[in-house]
Amino acid sequence: MPSLSVAGFAFLFGLGIGLPVGKSALAGLAVLLQQLSVGLSNDWLDLKRDKAVGRKDKPVAKGEISSSLVRNSSFISGLAALLIALLLGAPEGAWMIFMLAVGWSYNLGLKSNWLSVAPYAVGFGILPVFVTLAMTEPIFPPAWIVLVASLLGVSAHFANALPDLLDDKATGVRALPHILGQRLSAIIIAVTALAASLIVVTQASNLESTTGLIGLILTVALAGTASILSLRPEPPRIVFPLLILASLVNVILLMLGTGSL
Repeated sequence: MPSLSVAGFAFLFGLGIGLPVGKSALAGLAVLLQQLSVGLSNDWLDLKRDKAVGRKDKPVAKGEISSSLVRNSSFISGLAALLIALLLGAPEGAWMIFMLAVGWSYNLGLKSNWLSVAPYAVGFGILPVFVTLAMTEPIFPPAWIVLVASLLGVSAHFANALPDLLDDKATGVRALPHILGQRLSAIIIAVTALAASLIVVTQASNLESTTGLIGLILTVALAGTASILSLRPEPPRIVFPLLILASLVNVILLMLGTGSL
């Protein structure tokens, strides 16, 4: 679900800025494969930790899939992402290498310390750039679009980490959500998602006011619910899907309100 959501962001944002459907689809596919590479490498590199805490949602940890298969699949997915990005152009290929490096940096060590939020903030923030580089005349998107994507990435990181707080502590992971604690992390989830929505509503010149208001209300409802659920002694895993939905609302607002850059 997370990989499809991020790929959907790339596809919808591409359509919103006027990219042809074919190019938008290629951009979305490249991002999907990049996300799969990062996600599979996480399952491979975290195998010992996942086994130690008995993760039921990880086929590799349960022995249903071999770690070598997951490792090789992560490499193949990364290579495929790069090749598809190169179909869009050399700048997109170079940017994809950057995107892969940022994603893998989380799995290779940053997830275990206070810098854990950086790959999410940077990784999401540079995603719109990958899409705008595919335009007939490649450009960098406005700074506010990059900021919106980064804020959604920060919110996603905290929402993704909270349900695993106890398991992560048991295996020595001390990411930023662990350091800041459950209460502050729950606040950050809501504030960053809401801030992203407010920026879109106020900066997207082609967005109708009624549409923007509806999107803002939906974001408040989804992010607020996720934040409240995050305060439970054992936050449910639905927190992350709720943030994905809130992000989708903002992506749709971007698609409707950005227009040709």
